[in-house]
Amino acid sequence: MRICVFGAGSLGSALGGILAKRHEVHLVGRPPHVSAVRSGGLLLSGSVHSHVRAQAHLSVMDVPPVDLLIISTKAYDTHEAVDACRGWASDSTKVLTLQNGLGNLDTIRSWKGSSAFGGTTSLGALLAGPGRVEISGLGRTVIGADMDPVGAREIVRMLAECGLPTEAKSDVMGEIWAKGVVNACINPVTAILRVPNGALLQSEAVTKLMGGICAECEAVAEACDVHLPGNDMFGKVRSVAEDTGRNRSSMLTDVELGRRTEIHEINGAFLGHGMEKGVRAPLNKAMVAMVEALEATTPKGSVNLRVVVL
Repeated sequence: MRICVFGAGSLGSALGGILAKRHEVHLVGRPPHVSAVRSGGLLLSGSVHSHVRAQAHLSVMDVPPVDLLIISTKAYDTHEAVDACRGWASDSTKVLTLQNGLGNLDTIRSWKGSSAFGGTTSLGALLAGPGRVEISGLGRTVIGADMDPVGAREIVRMLAECGLPTEAKSDVMGEIWAKGVVNACINPVTAILRVPNGALLQSEAVTKLMGGICAECEAVAEACDVHLPGNDMFGKVRSVAEDTGRNRSSMLTDVELGRRTEIHEINGAFLGHGMEKGVRAPLNKAMVAMVEALEATTPKGSVNLRVVVL
């Protein structure tokens, strides 16, 4: 299968590197990383050790027609990614999003309809430098089978054959929102407190705060008729924080590097949906305000850190 990964950062490069062992992969990314992959290939370390050859490009227009397009940009760049790919992708090209945040699948389906597939992944990836990705864990990947079960099974089989534990789910929106709840509870709090994920569980006050954020998100999901999987969402939040205890969330890293965060696509999305349904979410509103303040006051590139995906 010929695959294009649009947005070859940490997660996109990890996915592309794993898939390149069996498939023809084209990465679309930024100059330093693209140059390194072109000249020396892509080095994967950690849970996966591999040195793969993947073709790398600065523009999707330089990529030949593909069977599958994986969009792995930041959530706030999804509209731009769709605009960039709209005139390039063929009618038969399937499009997959595994991005953080809410709304990505809706944006892509407005373009590709049933050929757009949503999903989630807990694949852990760190961009160690140009051309180098560290994989901290393969995690679990879910692909939505709500509109095209046959196409979803093809994607599941492809990912599984490359070593990624993957399954299809008919209620993909519930899975996407559940990951959004986890991110809403962990990411902004780590960014505000400047601590790794596991530190959140060491304070009763902080744990209580996360519990309150979780309860608000669950109320919003219920009002929106979104069924969250399982019956203990906050238990899932605690489990993820513990399992990724040494990780620095992507939002924390973005704040420390003076970059834009996905706060509006995560907590801001729950806040917006809540306002539409008449559900108050004051803790999510506070998270948005505080992370916005951090974005506005942190100098760009103030800390030299590797990127951690959560």
